[in-house]
Amino acid sequence: MCHLLVIEESEFALRQAVVLYYETKEPFYLPAELAEGEEVFLATKNGIVAYAEVLFSEYTTRPADPHWLTEADEQERTYACLDLISVDLRHPLLGSPLAGLQVNPGQTDLKVRQRLVEAWQAGHFESDVTTIDQAKNRRMERFRERNHLEPLKACCEMCGNTQRSILEWHEYHGHFKTLCPTCHRLAHQGIEKREDVAATSDHALPEQ
Repeated sequence: MCHLLVIEESEFALRQAVVLYYETKEPFYLPAELAEGEEVFLATKNGIVAYAEVLFSEYTTRPADPHWLTEADEQERTYACLDLISVDLRHPLLGSPLAGLQVNPGQTDLKVRQRLVEAWQAGHFESDVTTIDQAKNRRMERFRERNHLEPLKACCEMCGNTQRSILEWHEYHGHFKTLCPTCHRLAHQGIEKREDVAATSDHALPEQ
């Protein structure tokens, strides 16, 4: 099942919301009654901005969210809890109004779903991720990395960078390595380590 959910930006700041919730890996609620596991393309009237999966739907008053631009009432409605898979505010589909795409809001048929998925993949948000499945796996990796609580090592295990403020976790076969952002990106891309002095030396760049 696949659903195209169009949000009125005068009511909910969708673009700001998807960026925040993708970065923090938090699910969020939008008014819709959708089945668990259903695919959802989130759009404004100017085009599609994100791809998500439904965790569950709940009949409730409006859940708190700072991105709502209208006052909440006490009326109960059905809200879908969404887990973002990918976000792209530079995607070509964002510049394509829905009328031009010949796609109607709501549940899509298999042909429309396939067309949307292929179009989204063709303009994908990360150059080293080529499919939505890879994006979903990458998101789960990053969620585990973010919530891994053991202390980081004193330096990057690939290049030796000792700038503690930028070191981060990388999951590898169920274990966690301490890497700097440059080596973390290369590890995800599967590219052999390349020397990048500006990125890996504490003294390569003048202090700001």
